[in-house]
Amino acid sequence: MVQWTRRWWQQSDQFDWFSAYLEDRNLETQWRAATFGCTILLAALPILMLGSPAGPNHIGTVWLSIFAAASGAISASLWLRRWPTRRQSFLLCLMGSASIAAICLAQSNPYAGLEGCHIFAVIGGYIAYFHTTKLLASNLAVAVACSAILAGRLAAATGDLSLVAASLITVGALNIGVPFGIHSLVHSLRTDLRSSDRDSLTGLLNRRSFYHSAYELLMRYQGAAGKYLVVAMVDLDNFKQLNDAQGHAAGDRALVDVSATLRDHCRATAVIGRAGGEEFVIADIDNVTNPAAMAERLCQAIAGLPMQITASIGTASAPLDTDVDRSLIDGLVGAADAAMYDAKRAGGNRTRHRDDVPSPG
Repeated sequence: MVQWTRRWWQQSDQFDWFSAYLEDRNLETQWRAATFGCTILLAALPILMLGSPAGPNHIGTVWLSIFAAASGAISASLWLRRWPTRRQSFLLCLMGSASIAAICLAQSNPYAGLEGCHIFAVIGGYIAYFHTTKLLASNLAVAVACSAILAGRLAAATGDLSLVAASLITVGALNIGVPFGIHSLVHSLRTDLRSSDRDSLTGLLNRRSFYHSAYELLMRYQGAAGKYLVVAMVDLDNFKQLNDAQGHAAGDRALVDVSATLRDHCRATAVIGRAGGEEFVIADIDNVTNPAAMAERLCQAIAGLPMQITASIGTASAPLDTDVDRSLIDGLVGAADAAMYDAKRAGGNRTRHRDDVPSPG
């Protein structure tokens, strides 16, 4: 139980991979629209409560409600412009949690404020999809603290402990059941996707999963100064002759050995996939625009395998210090593929680099 709790608490941020998952399935626009609609509706609540006898009744709490509503409207407008970065999303969650707490505590009727604590479950649900368990627990802690304060005020004002208990139970059920249920589901989905999106022979990512993981890598480093997204295409030389001379079993062994070599000689951040047949594709982040050293290292490592096979490797790269999208990956793969054919035409067992990467968009 202790180990399970530790693993659960240390689970990584899910923003990059889930954003890539949505983009990969053309769901990003729908999610942006839904998040905008939900946020703008919630931002209207504190304005509506200004006209209620149960709402804020002091100038300070009135202005606090107006400020919270304006913050919500600004947050909603951001979703109309573009998909946020991980940092922007994190800050929006913090601002949303703080705004909900402020609005609930600003109500003159503690029951109205306590009912408002249900809205923490909306923020919690979003966090469960995209962020860490630590942020999820932080949102829950704010909800608990806010609910406890309002429950105390409600008990003092009415003496109705049954109403207080019922309200706390519904608030607790929503803020625990909804976010943590979503978090468990998304974590299971990620595990299943990673186990199913692999090439059965080599264990590398298949082509679709490579693009998904490369986009996740792109989102993680987007806007980073001095960083480049590097793509390498690796094609085995004379692979058909190997199959014809030694049989398909030997060809399969060569593919497995090359896959292991790529894993051993690429950095932990690299995304490695089998593009099909005897072709492999690699994406990684580098500090240099021409990854010649990486490509030469891979070329020599493959040439040193017992199967006596060589590879032609093409590379391409692009800076990440500006806004980029998934089309950049397509452009880099195309440029690296062209560079790989340059290496083949030059005799194979060598590397080539292309600088003519199409502009993203």
